[in-house]
Amino acid sequence: MSNPNHNKPGGKPGPRNRKPDQQRSHKPDQPPSRKSQLPPEDTKVVVAEVATANAPRVDLQTIATAYGAYTRKSFEETKAFVEKLSGVRSLDKAIAIQTEFAGQVYKTFVVESQKICELYASLARQAFKPLEGFVTNPAPAVH
Repeated sequence: MSNPNHNKPGGKPGPRNRKPDQQRSHKPDQPPSRKSQLPPEDTKVVVAEVATANAPRVDLQTIATAYGAYTRKSFEETKAFVEKLSGVRSLDKAIAIQTEFAGQVYKTFVVESQKICELYASLARQAFKPLEGFVTNPAPAVH
């Protein structure tokens, strides 16, 4: 199958001829804005790679510290709950305090477990980073 454009060079055509009054004008105080050279999808990938490269190293001590912080926060919330509950004289106020505490504990659990999960994911990325070349560029088969 022949291509009718086989003699034409590939790529984008040259710059368009515009008259000077048709060119975009910009304020004299500000330089003209530059658009990114990368498509939006590639820009996101580059930003993610830079963020990963600049991320602090995560080790088991970091994860243990996160667990410790969650435990300390949970203990303090429980202590405050017991103090509030011990001062209540009516059943409906006790139930309201219990309901508030349950919601607060749930929110804390979700937030802290997401943080810890992210730390585990970062640790896994760091552990498998040296093997990344083997996956993307497999070694040639030996016969």
